[in-house]
Amino acid sequence: MYPSLLGPACFMSLGSTIESKTKGIWMWCVPHPNKKGHTLVLLDTEGLGDVDKGDEKHDTWIFCLAVLLSSTLVYNSLGVIDNTALEKLHYITELTENIRVKAGVSQDEDVCKDFMHVFPSFVWAVRDFTLELIKADKPITSDEYLESALELKQGYSSQIERNNLPRRCLRNFFAVRNCFVFPRPASTQNMRRMEEVTKKELDSEFLEQAKTFCCYIYNNAEPKTVNGGRIITGTV
Repeated sequence: MYPSLLGPACFMSLGSTIESKTKGIWMWCVPHPNKKGHTLVLLDTEGLGDVDKGDEKHDTWIFCLAVLLSSTLVYNSLGVIDNTALEKLHYITELTENIRVKAGVSQDEDVCKDFMHVFPSFVWAVRDFTLELIKADKPITSDEYLESALELKQGYSSQIERNNLPRRCLRNFFAVRNCFVFPRPASTQNMRRMEEVTKKELDSEFLEQAKTFCCYIYNNAEPKTVNGGRIITGTV
């Protein structure tokens, strides 16, 4: 079985208004397209930070549950990976408060290594990305873009420490990290009718990147395992 967190899943309504469509976690099971005898389990969570909920702890539990269920966790955001985007991922800094990998963990033990053994791989999908992947006048990959954004800020102020906390958690908890950047899939007019848009109406660069993304997920998502290396098969 291959649990993964993907969004939005294509089996549900795609919202074109300000109202959130997904509630809780939706699950969809399909035969794995590349691996015979395996099932691909797609999980789609509700959007984090919904102003209508007014319950931040609810979002934290959704995020923690997604981490525990997934073998590949796909987090999607809009625009660029900057301080603001990382601050919105503050749920990652609360994982140690809500998840215990093993009983009786002392402060001297390396909790990060324990988390790395059971946590999923992490994929950051950046939507509507319009910048060029260039740094110091040299082209970089999207993975290098992510790692550059996760570099710790130098200094010792409380603000720098707050900025570094989500960066440090991502680096310490998720051993495998990847990034995909997607251009806007269609015109503004077509974005409002995404459920009706045909493949021909979608941006060709977006389609190519989506294909690359899916191939990565299909080829690299590992079976979900728990402590002791036990594989979750879905059977008793």
